[in-house]
Amino acid sequence: MKQFTLRHRAGYLSIWGMFLIMFALVACRGAGQVTPQATPVEEPAGGAPTTEIAATVPAPTLAATPANDGGATRPADALTTVRERGRLIVGTSADYPPFAFYNDAFELDGYDIALARLIGEQLGVDVEFKDMAFDGLGGALQVGQIDAALAAISITDARRELIDFSTLYFISEGAALAQADAGITINQVADLAGYRVAVQSGTIYQAWVQDEAVDAGLLPPDNLLVYTDAGKAIEDLRAGLVDVVIADRLPLELAASDPALAIVGEGLNRQRIAVALAKGSTLLAPINEALFELQSQGELARLAEEFLQLDQTELQPLPGPEEVVEEDATPTEQARLTGACIDAMTLIAHLSFDDDGMRSPPPVSPGTPFQKTWRVQNNGTCTWTTGYVLTPVGGNVAQATMGGAPTPIQAPVAPGQTTDITVNLVAPLLPGVYQGFWSMRGPGGLLFGDRLWVGITVPTQPTPTPPPTATVSPSIEFAADRTTIRAGECVVFRWNVVNGGEVSFNAQGQSPALNRVAPAGSQTECPPATMFYELRVTMPDGSTEIRNIRVDVQPTLDAPIFESFSVTPSQQITVGQCVDVRWRISGDVTNIRVARNDTTLWNGAPLSGTSRDCPPVGEAVYSIEATGAGGTSRALENVTVLQATPAPGVPTATPAAGQLPVINSLIVSPNRIFVGSCLTVAWNVSGNVSRVQLRRDGVLVLDFALFSGNVTDCLNNEGTYIYRLDAVNAQGGLVFQQASATVTR
Repeated sequence: MKQFTLRHRAGYLSIWGMFLIMFALVACRGAGQVTPQATPVEEPAGGAPTTEIAATVPAPTLAATPANDGGATRPADALTTVRERGRLIVGTSADYPPFAFYNDAFELDGYDIALARLIGEQLGVDVEFKDMAFDGLGGALQVGQIDAALAAISITDARRELIDFSTLYFISEGAALAQADAGITINQVADLAGYRVAVQSGTIYQAWVQDEAVDAGLLPPDNLLVYTDAGKAIEDLRAGLVDVVIADRLPLELAASDPALAIVGEGLNRQRIAVALAKGSTLLAPINEALFELQSQGELARLAEEFLQLDQTELQPLPGPEEVVEEDATPTEQARLTGACIDAMTLIAHLSFDDDGMRSPPPVSPGTPFQKTWRVQNNGTCTWTTGYVLTPVGGNVAQATMGGAPTPIQAPVAPGQTTDITVNLVAPLLPGVYQGFWSMRGPGGLLFGDRLWVGITVPTQPTPTPPPTATVSPSIEFAADRTTIRAGECVVFRWNVVNGGEVSFNAQGQSPALNRVAPAGSQTECPPATMFYELRVTMPDGSTEIRNIRVDVQPTLDAPIFESFSVTPSQQITVGQCVDVRWRISGDVTNIRVARNDTTLWNGAPLSGTSRDCPPVGEAVYSIEATGAGGTSRALENVTVLQATPAPGVPTATPAAGQLPVINSLIVSPNRIFVGSCLTVAWNVSGNVSRVQLRRDGVLVLDFALFSGNVTDCLNNEGTYIYRLDAVNAQGGLVFQQASATVTR
């Protein structure tokens, strides 16, 4: 096994993340908390190395005492070893509330953390936590880096071949959400046939629907709509753009508090969560006994109420070991589980800006560039190459990445070797405590190893008191044409100083004396990383005025990728016919817009989907724009719509001259939506009609529209919107009809 896949955990993570604000997570838990840290090693003479990444000779021991030496040399009685050590080493992944997370005091908290401590009490030992990337927990067990793993890990047959599992301590299940009046019931995967099914990207439910419905031929591929944001899937369900949303039961029940939505299926794709251990570990029996005692004492129910907001009646009953039926891994997971080597990484020491386990983050002045260096060991069986990258994975606030960019391994690091990894950072401008996290990412894209962190405190800066005898107040103008760029781009700085003395322009850290400039001028800079530039002006009285501009350099990202885009039928149709616009997009995507002749049909569309449209006579240019951090990708398809030709011998009814058109219907559905949601405007016109127009609040939306058609409109601002349909005959006679929609928060 190379490592776990995140897939069997991501469903719970993504949904809990979306609804986290609705749950009352436990606050600071006090003195019993354990913060992740490695035993420090002696810093080499001369401090941190001058090169960014330097491989060293193999270290004789790990900084943190390994739980064991791997499967081949594992002690016969692991419990005796644990008790002699005095602590149980537990791997977790603290990016997964409410199961494992850092509280405001930077202490590990959550359901799994509390459960691990209770297990330790049952075994008579303390618990040492190692916060790791979830995908690397399996490898950490195999190489003996940890004794056990508690991270909401679900059981599969493929995993059981390589690691052991305890009895269950929690069961989650999926559910189906639909419009309350849709008449849909989902009792099994076969019931999804014929519906447009929405799932969130990367979750267990995407894999389940793909494997059991699409690959089995029960559901057309175009009917599986993959969203990056589960909240947007529910919005599109309200708007009628999808038929069913599949996700975890608890958050869907929260969504079903909207009377327009209802749970239409439960008990789908159950996930059975247990403690993971190395294959053959003799800790299995003691941990099972501990779990049995905790369940008998009602502790598992207490933890579910405290951390998951579930009372006893809402808990899924836990079966005995003989009742557990494991689920097969998905094909993708199976391939990852059978990798040729194991990725694992241990933190040896913080070589710079040691924050003492985030108990005392060192102060760094606002806007000051600095470097953070960690020493880590490759304690897996794979050799690290340039395809291994230390990657920022979040922090306590958005600015916690501190401008850090992914840093690749530049020299091979063999199993057993250590390496020093340095990242370039910049302290944020606003005062506060900043805690950033980093993980190693392998060539296959999966994270592994100890989660690394860097913490600093940006102090409040005193307000400078102007000199009381200043006689000259210079005018200083300092600006940049932009302050956020991609790697490799440049910025133009301009300045103009009046009534000042010497002027220098330089990047922070450079010598002002070596960068004198004229009082007025400009300069182009291409910063390799996020940094500050300053304009320094010496006053006639000897005082100094400084102006700073921060330039954020973001890594170059690829634009979204079109895997497929088609319009069927293609090329030519007759008015009254409809087309299906199909697409499938991958990559970093923040928004997808589908349009006809630049009129939006679907804004915020899923990563894959189908949209049906009935265009009027003329040229219909269908476009799809996929926008992401790396830019915007666009694709076009043209369809010619011809006027229908009456059959020979069949007379065409000619409306009387001057007869007015008839507007049979104008419907806005739903007519009350939330900000950011979409509605559908549908109409039908007959009689002496030559032109149909649709306006919203007086602004033309469609011209020469189909006599019977519809359009989707997504509204991002509160208020009442008036839709007006105009029908005009050949003589210029006009009739109109209006309908309204209200948008609220």
